[in-house]
Amino acid sequence: MDGTTRRELARQIAGIWDTPQDANELFDRTLQRLAAFHRTNARTPEPTAGTLAEAQLGRWLEAQRADLRRGTLCDERRSQLNEAIGSDWALR
Repeated sequence: MDGTTRRELARQIAGIWDTPQDANELFDRTLQRLAAFHRTNARTPEPTAGTLAEAQLGRWLEAQRADLRRGTLCDERRSQLNEAIGSDWALR
């Protein structure tokens, strides 16, 4: 078994899927959860919240903010976030 095959099998066993399609699907699903949270609570989630679901969304949103500051958040995703929860998310 060559190294490439071995790495691919290890990734499958560990459940690591990072194809661009999977990453986009994950972004879309998380964005939908974020939009629903925002509609329900009229605010963005806190990364240090008491509930696991809110804390996970808050940490994800913090990661998007970090990508924005680094210049690695693509325009399409920034537009999607702006459309879902307004442009104030980026101010923090």
